[in-house]
Amino acid sequence: MSFMTERYFQILETHKLYKNLNDESALRIFVEHHILCVWGYGFLLRNLYQDLVARVEPLASQAQKEAQKLIAEIMIEEEFEEQADGTLSSHLELYLEAMQILGADMAPTMSLFDMYESGQTWKIGLQQSNFPSLAARYARCILSFAERPLHERAALLFYEGEPFIPDNFLVHLSSFGASTEGLVEYFERHIEGLKKPGFSASGRLVELFCGDDAQLNDEAEKAAELIMNLRIELWNEISDRVEETSATAKPAQRNHLKLVSADFQKKQSIDTAS
Repeated sequence: MSFMTERYFQILETHKLYKNLNDESALRIFVEHHILCVWGYGFLLRNLYQDLVARVEPLASQAQKEAQKLIAEIMIEEEFEEQADGTLSSHLELYLEAMQILGADMAPTMSLFDMYESGQTWKIGLQQSNFPSLAARYARCILSFAERPLHERAALLFYEGEPFIPDNFLVHLSSFGASTEGLVEYFERHIEGLKKPGFSASGRLVELFCGDDAQLNDEAEKAAELIMNLRIELWNEISDRVEETSATAKPAQRNHLKLVSADFQKKQSIDTAS
């Protein structure tokens, strides 16, 4: 990592958002924004897969073969995860099920998919689906990388795998019980994915595409810095919304306590006078 990507990583890893998600209302705000990060990862993955598979050649280099093998493995892991009943589900589908269990607003997400299936572009769908503005901006940034070089898209894919989400956040989610089981399952499968001790499949893709070329590595870092900076802004926005929502419930309670206190003091003064 460059200095900036390492700094951004630390900010995301220790962000106050994780501690602010203390009830189901806060979690609903989170998933209604974060669903576009989930969608964005899948978009990048399919985008890279299509380009790499289209370049399969009979006598490909070892680097090409390894990259194609890695992207195919990530695709299988992300899009065709076998469930306990033998069915296949994508990680996006797992997330949507978790949103439903939480009672989150599904309308913008379903509107996006409906428009895409009816022939609209993702860009138009994002403009018309009534997502929170900063979340939609984040998704549009990911869309803008569709035609960028492989090494830049691979760098985005690595960080969109959300390796910065801390383990203690998953422990925190688990404490909610049945309502967040699906969300915990999604994160466990999505973040771990093809990771092995000291290995990341998408990280290896960046290495294969950049090699020792200083310019390519710098371009990959710049792409990573851009998306991580936007992710920090998104995390800030979600955290602010959660705090605002939480604050609106507290004044009424405080005012009630003040009224009770005032009545009690008035009663006391009457009792004393008598």
